[in-house]
Amino acid sequence: MRLYTFTITPNNRKVEAFVRHFDLPVEVHHVSFKDEETHQPAFLAINPMGRVPALVDGDFRLWESNAILTYLATIFPQTNALPGDARGRADVDRWLHWQSCHLMPAMGALKAAEEKDTSTLQPLLKILDNQLQGREYLLGSLGVADFAIAAYLMTKMGRKLDYSATPALAAWLARMAALKGFVATQVKAPQIG
Repeated sequence: MRLYTFTITPNNRKVEAFVRHFDLPVEVHHVSFKDEETHQPAFLAINPMGRVPALVDGDFRLWESNAILTYLATIFPQTNALPGDARGRADVDRWLHWQSCHLMPAMGALKAAEEKDTSTLQPLLKILDNQLQGREYLLGSLGVADFAIAAYLMTKMGRKLDYSATPALAAWLARMAALKGFVATQVKAPQIG
């Protein structure tokens, strides 16, 4: 099994952090944008979108980060990162869709804006904070939804947000940042001088 990735982006980081946190037997391959690897025919056969992350498992090719997360959690049930019952799985899917349909666009808009107005993001942070009241992780135990959402709040922009009004979220984010997988995928700025 091989994961094609570029750690610095949240969609890539969440999958790579999941792999590294659980020590999954997945070869991690960092693509070369300098060599335009994602535009080459061999890569386009894996993901016709020409983007990462992408996963190859034998003759199966999978792209879209949240699909990769749930696939890995299914293939490696020892992670206990994905419930097996219909309601538990629907709850996970709800949060994965929330991340891709609400949190990701809000973070993207904030990143693109010249004036950094976080007013549209604050209600989303409050929703997370409410969900985390009395819980260590989003759905009780560590799961794919935690990886999917935390990666967005660990971005440069996410680290600049004010979490003082959302203490349960702030504590969860600190726990997530300390996980082995997120520590291993922390990208440090190059040293100058």
